Amino acid sequence: MNVYRLLKINRLIKSSRIKLAGILALHHLRKRYYGIFLDPVLACNLRCRMCYFSDDEKRKTMQGKLSGYQITKIAKKFFPYALKLQIGCGAEPTLYNDITHIISLAKQYNIPYISMTTNANLLQKQDLYEYIKAGLNEITISLHGVKKTTYETLMENASFEKFIKSLTYITSLKKEFKNFKLRINYTINEDNCEELADFFNVFGSYDMDFLQLRPIQKIGESKYDNFSWQYLIDHYDSTIGFLKQECSRRNITIICPDKEDLTKEDNNQSIVFKYAYIYISPKEIFTEDFDIDNQTYHSYQRKHRFTSEILKTIFSKNLSSDIKTKLNYDIK
Repeated sequence: MNVYRLLKINRLIKSSRIKLAGILALHHLRKRYYGIFLDPVLACNLRCRMCYFSDDEKRKTMQGKLSGYQITKIAKKFFPYALKLQIGCGAEPTLYNDITHIISLAKQYNIPYISMTTNANLLQKQDLYEYIKAGLNEITISLHGVKKTTYETLMENASFEKFIKSLTYITSLKKEFKNFKLRINYTINEDNCEELADFFNVFGSYDMDFLQLRPIQKIGESKYDNFSWQYLIDHYDSTIGFLKQECSRRNITIICPDKEDLTKEDNNQSIVFKYAYIYISPKEIFTEDFDIDNQTYHSYQRKHRFTSEILKTIFSKNLSSDIKTKLNYDIK
C-alpha cells in the first residue's frame, strides 16, 4: 500500500489508542510498522536560521558519519520492519559519500518507500539519476522562502539559483522515471508566510507531486527566534487555504495542518510518534544503550518491556499532550 495512503488512513483514525493497539499487533506479528529517520552524516553545508546548525555551539556537537559496516548492520537489524526509510532528517545527506549504497540496501530489504530530504544545493543530476536507479522513490527539498532574498536570508550560504537548477534536474528526470516523486517542504514563519500567495507564480512550472507546509517549530537554539504561529493563524485562508485550492486545481497533493490544529492546546500525536518512528545517526543508533552487534530490535524491546509500556499507555486515563511538535497534517 502506498505510504501516503497509509497516512490518510492514519489521519482518519482519530483514536490514539486504536493506533497504538495496531502498532502493538504489528510488532508481535513481526510486520512492518515504523519509519526510520536516518542521518548518515551529521553535517550541513548551510546555516539555516531556523535550524540548530545556525548555533555555533550546537554545530560543534553535530559531527561524525556512519561507516559502511555500521550501515550494513543497521540495515540487517532495522530495515526488515520498516515501512519507510527517510534519509536526511536533521542534517544534509548529500555530504555522505555513498547514499546509493544505503538506498540499495533498503531496496534489498524491500522497504516499500525510500525518501531523501535535502536542501538541494549540492545535488548533481548524475547523482540523483543513480539514486533513482537504485530505488529512491521520492526526494524532498527544503524551502524557506519564495523570493530569492527571503530564501537566501533564511537559508544562509544557500543559492537560490542552485535550488532552481535542482528543480530543473528533477523535473527532467521525472520524464524518464514516471513514478519518482518530488515533494517541496516549506517551513512557514512570520517573515515568509505572506509569500505563499506567489508560490506557484515562481515554482508552478516544475513537476512537483507533494507540497508540505510546516509551521515553524523550535528544534533547538537558532538565530531565528520568532516561533509564533499567530500571523499564520490570522492569515490562514490567504496562505495555506489558498494553496489548498491551487494544489487541488493542479492535481498536487498538499500536506498541511488544519487551522484548528494550529489553535488547539493539546495534541496526542507526539505519543503515537514515539512508537512509530526510529531515529538513527552517528551519535545514536536507535537508543543510547542499543548494542548493534549483539542485539536485535525485538530482543531490545523485549528487554525493555515494550509490550507492557505500550499497553500501559493505551489504558492510561489521559493520552493528550501539550507538546505540539507533531501536528496532525491533513492530506488532500
